[in-house]
Amino acid sequence: MEKRLYNATKNGDKNELLYLLQEDANLLNRFINGRYPETPLHVAVMLGHSKFVDELLTRMPELANELNSRRQSPLHLAAAKGHQQIVTRLMQVNPDMCLVCDLDGRNPLHIAAMKGYLDVLLELFYAKPWAARSLMAQGDTILHGCVRCNQLEALKLLVTEGISDQEFVNCLNYEGNTILHMAIVANQTQAIKFLIRREEVDKNRKNKDGFKALDLLSQNQRDEFANDESLSDVIRNNILLSKQEPDQSNAIPKSKRSNVDWLERKCHNLILAASLLANMAFHAAVNPPSGVWQDNDPSHRAGHSVIADTNPNTYTQFLISNTFGFMASLIIIQLLISGLPIR
Repeated sequence: MEKRLYNATKNGDKNELLYLLQEDANLLNRFINGRYPETPLHVAVMLGHSKFVDELLTRMPELANELNSRRQSPLHLAAAKGHQQIVTRLMQVNPDMCLVCDLDGRNPLHIAAMKGYLDVLLELFYAKPWAARSLMAQGDTILHGCVRCNQLEALKLLVTEGISDQEFVNCLNYEGNTILHMAIVANQTQAIKFLIRREEVDKNRKNKDGFKALDLLSQNQRDEFANDESLSDVIRNNILLSKQEPDQSNAIPKSKRSNVDWLERKCHNLILAASLLANMAFHAAVNPPSGVWQDNDPSHRAGHSVIADTNPNTYTQFLISNTFGFMASLIIIQLLISGLPIR
């Protein structure tokens, strides 16, 4: 029965679908439990059978929430294919699927932007604008994705339609590059021109290697921009500013800087360990092994340690060790917080 349904789906045969559902009313329910790598809705969406999709969603709207083996929803596939009518129908059923990410960390907005389907991108963005701010694999933002896939119009649309705050536009991905760095390295001339003209784009932001984006411009790129007075002025001013920055020849070499970072991490770990030990020692003192007496008696007092009365030598050893550990932890914390240099 499932095979016949898949064949009907591939052909977009709505009449066959209705006939199969008359034979087996629970046919679509069997695709809700995740047994199959993809549902008939995934197939219908991918092939663009909008009427078939509408019938499936009318009969079983829960299919819009199902993910395939790549953790892609039907909305992911509709965005990837640019089927706007199907996107609209799926959004009517469950707009929150905009927030779901596949195995590559991409939600439907990311996919629409990287494919360059502007109408789909706008519809998804207006419905769930915060979905555009989630990060993909490699720490790429949706703007990084546009540059990586050379989708200039999608980049322009996103920057001009509301994702124009400086922090987001100038953020670094896990490779340590801004979108301007990426555009220059990829020699995307039109994207470079667009980004340089935008006020929110920080032309002085450095990548992980310490280079400003404009430092990466080749001579050919600079010659190409020389005919554009506004661009050449921006480039010239930023290059002059770079040359006027203090000489960093005495700066800490990269290898030494990594050692400093390593020491700082170790210092942080020491504080955590010392805090944990101090906490354990304090609780051990308040609640000693074997607990405390709960009542008064000629042989003991309420609140006094049981082990202190039953085994005083062991209790004395415990008390000395616990006090020593507690005080040592406090001393370590105090020294590290006060800025004791570690070499």
